[in-house]
Amino acid sequence: MEPPAVNCRRVDWRARWSIVPPRVTGTKSTRLTCDHLSVRFGRVDALTDLSLVIEPGERVVACGPAASGKTTWLKCLAGLQRPTSGAVRWGDDDVWALTATQRRDRQGAFGMIFQSDALFDSKTVIANVCLPLEKRGVDAAEARRSAEEVLTRVGLEHAIGKRPEELSGGMKKRVGVARAIVARPSILLADDPFAGLDPVTERSIAELLLEVSEGRTLIVAIPDPVASLPSSRVLRFDQGRLAAREAAA
Repeated sequence: MEPPAVNCRRVDWRARWSIVPPRVTGTKSTRLTCDHLSVRFGRVDALTDLSLVIEPGERVVACGPAASGKTTWLKCLAGLQRPTSGAVRWGDDDVWALTATQRRDRQGAFGMIFQSDALFDSKTVIANVCLPLEKRGVDAAEARRSAEEVLTRVGLEHAIGKRPEELSGGMKKRVGVARAIVARPSILLADDPFAGLDPVTERSIAELLLEVSEGRTLIVAIPDPVASLPSSRVLRFDQGRLAAREAAA
């Protein structure tokens, strides 16, 4: 059984962004455009003729059953999956017209929370959170200070030396959030961040996502909308197609 959610320590999170050097942060939030985007894996159409625009600072929820195309769409937005046809644009730039180096640099604007947590079992909590900064060349001591700050924010300052196998499902989700935001991304993508969580922990993770994404683009893929995660738009996926677009209630 999932233990009760850990209460987050209330701090002025916006002020905390200054702890990460500007040279390693994501670029200013930009418009994301999908233009007749299609992805095919063998004989399976994962996405079909998807066209839409996500404006900077929007909060969007993508809903649909398993294998409806949500995760593939998130990976396309982040430049992790190449389309079979059509295009994804960051601002005016076609993602796959960029060089590999340019694309990798621009991906610094994205933070991604994975459904499977994607934590390294051999590393401690703080080592997992430090990874995005280390990849950007941040000094180890500076990376650790930043990681400690975000772990405090998500209520895990007591768990920095633990390994993922010692954590509950909710705690692993919080580590995933901390790792996704430590480099100050301007676009936060979350792939089913509530999977396997009890209602109390789900609500606390939703509140955390809303708080840390303030002023930034937030796109969350989940099976069904949840009341604790208000959004500007709800996109409904079905069998790789965008079946419906709904304004927030």
